[in-house]
Amino acid sequence: MQKIAILAVLFFVLASSVHAETGTLYTLPQANKIEAERHMMVARRHFLSRDYFGCLEELELAQKDDIYLVSTYLLRALCQRRLGMWGDALTSIHYYLEVASADVRAKLIEGQIVKERDLLKEILSGRIEVASTQAYKQPLSLFFNLPLGAKPRAKAIGKASCLEGRSWISDTEGNRIFLIKKDEKPYVFDIEKPVAAVPLSSNELIVATRNGQIYRATLTEKDKRTKDLSLEKLTEIPSILSDAVIIGRKILLVSDAADGKLVYLDTDTGKVLGDWRPNDKSRFEPLALSYGGYLVAIVDRGSNSLIVMDPWSKKVVFQGQADMLRDVEWVSPAKCFALGEDGSLYEANVKGGSFNKIIDGKLTNCWCLTRNDNEIMAFDAALDNVFWIKQTFKQEDLTAFANLHMMQKDLNNGTLSLKSNLYVPVVADLNFEVPSIKAGFGKILLASRWEEDAYVNRGLLYEVSSMKSYDVFLRDMYNAGEKWPSRIVLEQNPSLSGISDDFVLMLAGLCLREGIAVDLYLKDGPLPLSLTMLSHMSGGKIMFSPPLQSEVPGLAGLAGKISVELPERKVLFKEIAFEPLLAIFGNVDGIPFRDWVPIDFLPDIDQHK
Repeated sequence: MQKIAILAVLFFVLASSVHAETGTLYTLPQANKIEAERHMMVARRHFLSRDYFGCLEELELAQKDDIYLVSTYLLRALCQRRLGMWGDALTSIHYYLEVASADVRAKLIEGQIVKERDLLKEILSGRIEVASTQAYKQPLSLFFNLPLGAKPRAKAIGKASCLEGRSWISDTEGNRIFLIKKDEKPYVFDIEKPVAAVPLSSNELIVATRNGQIYRATLTEKDKRTKDLSLEKLTEIPSILSDAVIIGRKILLVSDAADGKLVYLDTDTGKVLGDWRPNDKSRFEPLALSYGGYLVAIVDRGSNSLIVMDPWSKKVVFQGQADMLRDVEWVSPAKCFALGEDGSLYEANVKGGSFNKIIDGKLTNCWCLTRNDNEIMAFDAALDNVFWIKQTFKQEDLTAFANLHMMQKDLNNGTLSLKSNLYVPVVADLNFEVPSIKAGFGKILLASRWEEDAYVNRGLLYEVSSMKSYDVFLRDMYNAGEKWPSRIVLEQNPSLSGISDDFVLMLAGLCLREGIAVDLYLKDGPLPLSLTMLSHMSGGKIMFSPPLQSEVPGLAGLAGKISVELPERKVLFKEIAFEPLLAIFGNVDGIPFRDWVPIDFLPDIDQHK
């Protein structure tokens, strides 16, 4: 239908009456306004129940019944905005403005679409500006809230890894591995000279020792107070190992400090799949590794540098110089921290090409870094203290993604209420305080307030193993449970590895609007930066084992109810010059948001009918 509806009036006016040469009589197409308005009413209610495809279908029917009903383009733009269809949303709003240029709301909507799209584009490209970085020191027993007298005692720790709230810490000189979880007594498992314990799932891990032994380990629970770690030898590398990371479902990357190389191992068979060393023939002494789902970061004592390489193409993409680096950990798929033995902390910005010292010598006696969800922790050598490293990001250009739905009206008492969800990219530093809000209808401001938290009806987990067109992908996801899921799991494969940045940009819009976390199940190949950044900013996980349906919380956000006080009907109706929209705007923790929802003044009905 596109521009046909917008230009139809002009065309038929010019062509109407009797044609000068043929004498043919042209008439304007008839409009079934009653039927068109019925479809519009149903479309509004589909929108408010978050059934956006139902909304778009009804808008198409409304336009067929009344080709002059340009308000269909306004509601279509809002619907496409919620689905992340940025280009289509802007096209629809432009068509609307060609006819309804006096509607200032449409210009505000256009500006908000552009702002949200550009913000996500910047984040997905890895460009996130940091305002400050701080390290907060706490005793380990206090940080993990351990029972009295339960603090583990280490001789000299190796590396630490975290998964699902569990910290695995190798005590290399103490010949043991610690399992530490908040509010629980730590567990201790004996093993000779461990350098790295790499968790694959909640009860499976790979253990690498200094003398080259590689074990597959299984955690079992004898009773509520006793756990056992059984070891099965996978292979042996006759050398001195310093670290290990998992980069695929069956691929382990091990740093061989003695022979100066990285070794790729098959975690099923223990076979060597290949190796890597720099091409410049300089002395290579890999001391620490970290993988963030996109690139591998390597601390190289041989060249006193941090090396970042693509583990699949085996190409170096970044290198920064610093003396006596000890460990490395990814903060996001495009930025990592490197820890120096003097307690200094460096930040490598791979996309920006910078490597800077951001904390000078304050992480006293720290020996290793690890990441627990979105927290970066540094442990000191004796496990006495933990440094929690926190970054504050510049929020001037950030915006929160609002999602208003499920309207209830009481026009007799002059009240209207909506459920509201607010989500922001996890790069923002939020305390989730009660947001300040304003409501507007036409040119008048309405008294409004944020009330108690509200339950959000969510789906479970949606797994994706093959990619289709964006429209088909979304329809399949929504139709799987007749509601949007809490999380989606994207399984790495050739089609996913080749996913376009435009596809990811649209998906990011939907996920931030609906609070969907994106998990990545990595198998045996690369993923684009935009997709790993989407997983990071949506609160998703990098997984190396099949997902479970048990616990599937989505992106952390704020849910509540917004109550709006309406004026007298005659005042309200005077403001209806265009499609009736309620505007809600405000900020949460200083981050602004805006949203618009259609309203009607008919009695409430089942919104799915």
